[in-house]
Amino acid sequence: MKISFVEPHLKLYGGIRRILELSNRLLSLGEEVRIYHPDGTSCSWMTCKAETKTLNHIFKDEHDVIIFNYPPDYKIVKKAKARLKVFYILGLPEKEPLKKYSLNIFWANKGIASTLRRSLHLPFLKISNATWIYKYLKKHLNINTELVIGGVNRDIFYPITVKKKQDKFRILCSGDPRNGKGTETVYEVFNILKKDFNNIILDTYYGKNIPQTNMAEKYCSADLFVDAQTYGGWNNPVAEAMACKVPVVCTDIGGVQDFAIHENTALLVPPKRPDILASEITRMIKDEDLRNRLKENAYQHIIQFDWDKSAKRMRDILYNNMRINKRNRWYGGLLSL
Repeated sequence: MKISFVEPHLKLYGGIRRILELSNRLLSLGEEVRIYHPDGTSCSWMTCKAETKTLNHIFKDEHDVIIFNYPPDYKIVKKAKARLKVFYILGLPEKEPLKKYSLNIFWANKGIASTLRRSLHLPFLKISNATWIYKYLKKHLNINTELVIGGVNRDIFYPITVKKKQDKFRILCSGDPRNGKGTETVYEVFNILKKDFNNIILDTYYGKNIPQTNMAEKYCSADLFVDAQTYGGWNNPVAEAMACKVPVVCTDIGGVQDFAIHENTALLVPPKRPDILASEITRMIKDEDLRNRLKENAYQHIIQFDWDKSAKRMRDILYNNMRINKRNRWYGGLLSL
């Protein structure tokens, strides 16, 4: 099967990590995989086994399946030729306005939101990346999707022993400054907590060009991982911290609902509530037994989310839907006689 992914770039982003993990494993399963993106270069920060090509090649090459996840790319996929076209839904930004959307109403171009609406209503196979997306689309838009859940690469993210200063309590967050990532809230809470705990240190990894081979060490250098995102499709940082056996405090958003269970695998707080976030971090700082219990539970839970399983499920879904399309075309031909 010739599987082609269309991407906006191959830079270090969570969504790109997902595509690389899946494409590498689909290749290992014997499929022919290509990734098309604007400059066609290979990935510089993570192993990319798939052939990479510029976008203009997508109209020249043959494809059994074309998969896209960045909504504006629907225009390219719509024009390309393939037996099966797939929208792999990694997130639903501005999900509330989606409930009001109708193809019979003109919508002014509003970037991602507009192209997301259009992509969801095109006659493509749709695959959700997280359970909350799957349920939300069914409940609020009556859109059926397949589910290919995210995973964690345990060759990169795993527990290791890191020498720490015993008189310091190190808190780690991603440090991602983009809107919705909640970093400003973590900084606000840290400044509050410093008044009561003079031994705490806040560390980040965003933009520091840390090699993937060193990310386990970075996570494991922390006593606690904190994430305050207000939105997320599948929350990579929280899942990665759990795979490294680092206890977690995070916001209760859809992106963590597959693996973050309050008082079981993490402490969850409402988004945009720095007061509650500060309170739950304080609990973690003071209670070592709580930290140990949560991180052990989280580790045992997160290791079930495996990219090999996800790739096999995606492959099976693609093959099944190509058979359905072929059968429908055959019956359609008979009916037209």
